[in-house]
Amino acid sequence: MRTEAQTSMHLLMVSTLSILSVLLGLITLTMSWELWTVPMMVAGCLVVWWLHIGRVGSEMLYENICTGLLMMEFFFFGVHESSLFDIPLVACIVLLLLSLLNRKRLLYLAVALYVFQMLYHLLLLGTIGPGMRNGDVLRMAMGASAVMGSLVVARYRINRRRRERARYDTMQEQLATAVRQNADFLSNVSHELRTPVNMVIGISEVALGKDISPEIREDIRSIKLAGKRLSGQINNILDYTEIVEGTLAAAKEPYRITSVLNDVITMTALQNGSDKLEMVFDIDPKLPSLLRGDADKITHILRILLENSLKFTEEGGINLWIGFRRETYGINLVIDIYDTGIGMTSGQLEQIVDDFYQADSGSRRYVGGLGLGIPIARGLLRSMGGFVHFESAEQQGLQVHIAIPQEVEDETPCIQVPEASQLCIACFFKPERYSRDEVRRYYDRMILHLVEGLGIEGYQAHNFEGLLKLQRDHKLTHVFIAQREYMANPPYYEELAETIPVAVIAERDFVLDEGSRLLVLRKPFFALSIVNLISGGGPGNGFEEAQAAGRRPFTCKGVRVLAVDDEEMNLMVAKGVLGSYGIQVDTCLSGKEAVDKCAGAAYDVIFLDHMMPGFDGVETLRRIREINNGAYQDLPVVALTANTISGAREMFRNEGFNEFIPKPIECSVLERVLRRILPEHCMQYELLPGAQEASMEMDTAGDSSADGKKPEADSVRTPASRKSVQEAGASVQEAPPTYGSLVRAGINVGIGLEYCGEDDGFYLEMLQMFHDQRAEKEAELNALYEAANWTDYGIKAHALKSTALTIGAEALSARAKELEMAGKKADEAFIRENHPALLQMYADVCDSIAGL
Repeated sequence: MRTEAQTSMHLLMVSTLSILSVLLGLITLTMSWELWTVPMMVAGCLVVWWLHIGRVGSEMLYENICTGLLMMEFFFFGVHESSLFDIPLVACIVLLLLSLLNRKRLLYLAVALYVFQMLYHLLLLGTIGPGMRNGDVLRMAMGASAVMGSLVVARYRINRRRRERARYDTMQEQLATAVRQNADFLSNVSHELRTPVNMVIGISEVALGKDISPEIREDIRSIKLAGKRLSGQINNILDYTEIVEGTLAAAKEPYRITSVLNDVITMTALQNGSDKLEMVFDIDPKLPSLLRGDADKITHILRILLENSLKFTEEGGINLWIGFRRETYGINLVIDIYDTGIGMTSGQLEQIVDDFYQADSGSRRYVGGLGLGIPIARGLLRSMGGFVHFESAEQQGLQVHIAIPQEVEDETPCIQVPEASQLCIACFFKPERYSRDEVRRYYDRMILHLVEGLGIEGYQAHNFEGLLKLQRDHKLTHVFIAQREYMANPPYYEELAETIPVAVIAERDFVLDEGSRLLVLRKPFFALSIVNLISGGGPGNGFEEAQAAGRRPFTCKGVRVLAVDDEEMNLMVAKGVLGSYGIQVDTCLSGKEAVDKCAGAAYDVIFLDHMMPGFDGVETLRRIREINNGAYQDLPVVALTANTISGAREMFRNEGFNEFIPKPIECSVLERVLRRILPEHCMQYELLPGAQEASMEMDTAGDSSADGKKPEADSVRTPASRKSVQEAGASVQEAPPTYGSLVRAGINVGIGLEYCGEDDGFYLEMLQMFHDQRAEKEAELNALYEAANWTDYGIKAHALKSTALTIGAEALSARAKELEMAGKKADEAFIRENHPALLQMYADVCDSIAGL
């Protein structure tokens, strides 16, 4: 790819070469020189113009052809008797042109050709000799001086250009180094901030569990909320540093766009806590149901952009539309976001691409944030080959347009209803009640897309008389009304609900009278809840149930798995968590033992640690696949790893694993993996209380947490699941213990409890095991440290990293990760400098556990 500067230089070269060719052709015709050279010069010019315009061939090929033609024309011109005194002029032009290139050898070649022509005139043509006039000799001397001067100037230009290029490259390297150092600094600061922030959140959680006054409880909730907000900013910094360092990689996994939309709706509904804004979520029903891409990055992008709209929109509403455009590789996923916020000026739109930029960055700005949201969204889009475009006018809202290339796994439309042609729906909303006209357009557009996309007969009424007319003229099957419209005439709608389903689009705190026949659809208003209702859902099948569809609790009784890890504590966690789903779990502590177990028993799934001494995960997997002539070739094998780098899933799949789960095991991630790898008949689902099956499939096949990052929404679990954890080995506590000593030591108790299924007994057992293993683990680390066996030292540090995170000791886990990386690189200086600090942190954590 030629740069703009190269293209300009090449245009100058081909233009000058063409002019010289025309002049030389005219001279040849006038002086009756060799006329056969004229067609050759014309052909040469046509070739270089074709190469330039079509950008055919490499830069070097183009420059060599131009230089060759220039030299041949220079030689042809100089070997004629009549051109003796004009040779220096042409030589200076040639040197000037060649100075555009950074190749000194070509300058010397041109000068050598000039000297050859002078010798040719002296020795063969005889035009240079003793009989020359003094004036002619002086002209020749001046010509030679001009050629030498041109050579010096050309060399100077090339040298100066090379020096500037070297200085530019140095500045680029320095800038890249500064960016990396800045990213490292931000990453280190973020990791250091995690401990005190987690302490604030942890102490708040402990305090909220005590008997305190309502006023103090509200204050503590505010402290906890502030801590979580700061934790979110820290996560943004870590995402930003990953983008800056270029380590971001997009996954390519099957996912359902309806799952992504559900997660986004859940997040937005929670943030729009006061229901002050109208939220309209629109989707093209014909969008393919199963796509291949990175669902988590798309969800993250939408979360960032919707948060931005929520920040700057005080009245009116926000509209999200998801559509698609067919392409040869699949589709372009097209996402548009509109809001009625304060908008941006043209100057602000130009600056929005800058990192850390905020539209209201003055001293009186009224929203928070670090200004990293848009850069993170752009970085995530770049990693997927997509782009984002912003349009706005001040005080007229912001429009965001996104396009993301996606492959298609299943062409089936994402939203379908049975017997759509027999349905006839009416929607009654009074447009004048909206503070902004744009909100009415959002709703109208969503209803139009839904009706046209599904092939349903649908009508809108903007007043009560219009609704009555629709009821007289059409055989309505469903009626949807806004909450205020219902409150204006409840008896009419109650009577209407005796014959056809009537649904109220209501705020979250709205409650119907006891015995009411109406259905309630909770805001935000979106197509999936409507389709869910008209496909056969009953009362109460509103927003909350729609969010839970496809995430119901399940068990896997009759499934037998093998968990392989060199850490006993990790095996205990795996056994407890897997056991909560009714799974029979066998365990072993090494890859060799795993191979032996597989040779003598049949398993449905194997969970295999990636980093182990002796046989590592890859070697163990290879040997398992070879058992009994490939009897385990199709057996699902899931990698367990604490290395949740970007692109981890693709890396493990390339090594032969079917899936991967980051350690410590999170229930939400485990559930998604189990849904992917187990046959449907192995899973027994439990119905949520009061919820019915939706006819529209809301599977979460692609709703995964890419690269091991923690999802936004927790998976749905039941008390029965927690009971199973207790039966798997955890002792039951009569009352939850207090974890003050752990919180004061910087341990994130909330994370530890989450990894242990929210079971205090199981968590205490993990703490006890972590404490009891300290002497053994320290001895192993010290032995490897003394022997300078950095490879195995890194493996042991890797194990400590995951077990520490299991109990919530994030700072210890982070320090162990640093030493693990140093062990992989054999960075002896770093290990020797930080090994004592690791042991001290280990001791402090164990002492805090002993304080319980």
